[in-house]
Amino acid sequence: MNQSNPRFALRKAPKRNLFAHVVENLGKRIVSGELNPGVPFPKEADLGKELGASRSVIREAVKALAARGMIESQTKTGIRVLEAMHWNLLDTLVLDWRYSTMPQAQFYGELFEIRLMIEPEAAALAAKRSTAQEIAAIGEAYEAMALASQNRVSGIDADLLFHRSILAASHNPLLLQMGNLIAVGLFIAHRISSESFAVFLPKHKLVYESIRKRDAAAARDSMKQMLSETEVFMQEHINAHT
Repeated sequence: MNQSNPRFALRKAPKRNLFAHVVENLGKRIVSGELNPGVPFPKEADLGKELGASRSVIREAVKALAARGMIESQTKTGIRVLEAMHWNLLDTLVLDWRYSTMPQAQFYGELFEIRLMIEPEAAALAAKRSTAQEIAAIGEAYEAMALASQNRVSGIDADLLFHRSILAASHNPLLLQMGNLIAVGLFIAHRISSESFAVFLPKHKLVYESIRKRDAAAARDSMKQMLSETEVFMQEHINAHT
């Protein structure tokens, strides 16, 4: 790695955290393209010397990245970076690495393209399939959001619970895998602008009321409108600060 480029420099950390820092360092370098399928992957010994880690730590980090589909290790060919199509892009760490190494507007745009494809339909399914207990859970999450807004404290946990409860109420287990994507989107939104939480609280209520009334069309439309307006709001905020 070019020592003059501090972008992915490993920060000094307690030894017990060294593994996580090595994984992050290599993950970000892969996502940024510094390490890519077209260049040889650094040797374990060289990485150990560069990052101040033992070979066992480097090997465990390689395994962690391989588990995310980012690299593969074979006896004859050694370690190589895989094309992005193989990566587990819904993994929270991979999402975070992509967010930290690419333009905010681009990352957020990609995120909302997927959310707009998934969440409106999930809301419609929840309106059709949810049990009384699941509707109550969505309502409780909304009330927790409202209370957080009233007390002017972070409501991100309640916000995430609201969206995940809708995915669960859709009764499609595959949709639950979208939870990580939504979580990253919400954390980023709160990081970029805390205003968005209060601004779009009434939109969440419309989604909840539509599901409670078992109006699938209204649930779909209200979720789509909320996400579309949130995307515009966040993109404008990003453009104003770049």
